[in-house]
Amino acid sequence: MTVPHLLDGVLTVLAERGVGALSVRTVAAAARVSPAQVQYYYRTKSELVRAGFDYAGEQFLADVVAAQPVTLMDFVQQWLPLDDRRERRARVWLAYAAISAADPELAAASAELDEELRRWFISRNLSDHAASQLFAMIDGVTVQCLMLPQSERRPLIERTLIPFISGIESNP
Repeated sequence: MTVPHLLDGVLTVLAERGVGALSVRTVAAAARVSPAQVQYYYRTKSELVRAGFDYAGEQFLADVVAAQPVTLMDFVQQWLPLDDRRERRARVWLAYAAISAADPELAAASAELDEELRRWFISRNLSDHAASQLFAMIDGVTVQCLMLPQSERRPLIERTLIPFISGIESNP
């Protein structure tokens, strides 16, 4: 069951305090409810983590659809932490990447989401190899961006991603 205000609490904790701070109590505080309410819907921390992951993925895909990206770069920019909303989403993604490294179930769910995104890349005439390279580049640039002030992020993207994407678009 999806309970948006509780899952928003999960994402808030992950974005603001990281994986180590995630607990029923911190989610309850972020959602402004009692821990009992969180436990009513999500009996274990594992259920809470997985539901939050699914919710974050749904939000990302909905944002991409709403943005109606025309070019590959339009799509990629939905990913990058170029404003507060996307920065929060990138911090949540990074927290989930860390959890997935140790949680096989979440790693499998992450692979499913990546496959959905890979299909989108391939529908834009990228080869599977180019799609894999682009995923790696996006991941690395996203992490680098999170370590920079927002004012320095676009120049990084202009030096790295834009030339890379131009190259793979001209040589699919």
